[in-house]
Amino acid sequence: MFNEQAATDNSRLAAGIGVAIPEIYLPCQGTDLFRWAVVACDQFTSQPEYWQNVASIVGSAPSTRRLILPELFLDHPGDLPVTDRIREINRSMLQYLSDGTLASVGSGWIVIDRETGRHTSRKGLLLAVDLDRYAFEPGNRQPIRATEETVLDRLPPRLEIRREAPLELPHVQLLIDDPAKTVIEPLFDALAAFSPIYDTPLMLEGGRVRGWMIPEDSPFIRQGLLAMADLDSLHRYGLLFAVGDGNHSLATAKAHWQQMRDQVPADHPARFALVELINIHDAGLDFQPIHRVVFDLDPAVFLARAKKFFAGQDLVVSQGRQDLHWPDKHGFSLLWQEQTWSLAIRKPKRGLSAGSLQDFLDHLVPEENCRIDYIHGTDVIQDLARQGHLGLLLPSIEKSSFFATIARGDILPRKTFSMGEAEEKRYYMECRKIC
Repeated sequence: MFNEQAATDNSRLAAGIGVAIPEIYLPCQGTDLFRWAVVACDQFTSQPEYWQNVASIVGSAPSTRRLILPELFLDHPGDLPVTDRIREINRSMLQYLSDGTLASVGSGWIVIDRETGRHTSRKGLLLAVDLDRYAFEPGNRQPIRATEETVLDRLPPRLEIRREAPLELPHVQLLIDDPAKTVIEPLFDALAAFSPIYDTPLMLEGGRVRGWMIPEDSPFIRQGLLAMADLDSLHRYGLLFAVGDGNHSLATAKAHWQQMRDQVPADHPARFALVELINIHDAGLDFQPIHRVVFDLDPAVFLARAKKFFAGQDLVVSQGRQDLHWPDKHGFSLLWQEQTWSLAIRKPKRGLSAGSLQDFLDHLVPEENCRIDYIHGTDVIQDLARQGHLGLLLPSIEKSSFFATIARGDILPRKTFSMGEAEEKRYYMECRKIC
């Protein structure tokens, strides 16, 4: 039996730490979830063949592919302009709501267990966060903070999508620093013996995902909220959540809310954003560097420009890829066709290799009229390099010092890290109304 007082108490407790208990929409019974769930829209941005494969798998079936705009199409819209694609997305959202393809499963949280090709389990918790308690500006003291530089020019096209959308689909993943595993793991242990609300393999090497619903009046929600409120990062730094993936999507949600905040009630659905929470100490979570690829540039020009740019930072260029994963190594590797160079910077001005490389690329692109993209996965970089583009591989970063870095007010260079490889990213499953 529903306990209204418990639900009210849980909501009040959640609001105190910038969290909410959302009403969640899932596809109706009988939907082919394998074709419903697709990977985050900011993946495979230089691989149109991937999204062609998605379209072939989906066919005419109900799918979140019809509810998102892969970022590939922002730069390469093909035969359908972006504005028309956005109209199609909004039309599909309204259709799925009206014809029952999507239906409410009530208000609550969802405990998630994700299996990938690299890990048998990565645990997550789907909930909503208060955008008034989130900020992306460097040095802010909000309990929910961005981790990487937010490029404001990237927000307008995403804002155009959200402005008219009746639904949001999350690929945002927030991190908590919970070494004692007090928040997510006990919820998983309590629910794993019960039947999940969904359980499906994921297309194109995505692995498998299962989810268990926790109703809004459940004592498990209270348990999770009290554990969050007791996290050391909140008491020590005032930092509860750090953005792991989907930084620009969350910033877009914030911008959308700021535009309408003065014209709507304080509890309007757009004030909140649906996210997945992950413990940074989860054994199934890897931190991977985000690599770069440069198009339309000769490697000899790149190397000459690099030597000039890094003059005074003791740049050493050597043929062949060197080990840059040691703590005292700073630099990156350049791949082109079958050749490899190592660029080691012995007296860097920036704290991270990604910062040094991004500073150089920001200088290089307008000077040489070339184009860059950000790539998840060394195999993709190697494929692009074999095609004649310039692949740039960065060393890994340590996640053990991640929260302390963000707590100091530092904002990492944009596209510094990724949580796992592209196929391990969040696949769209749940939806929430935002209007």
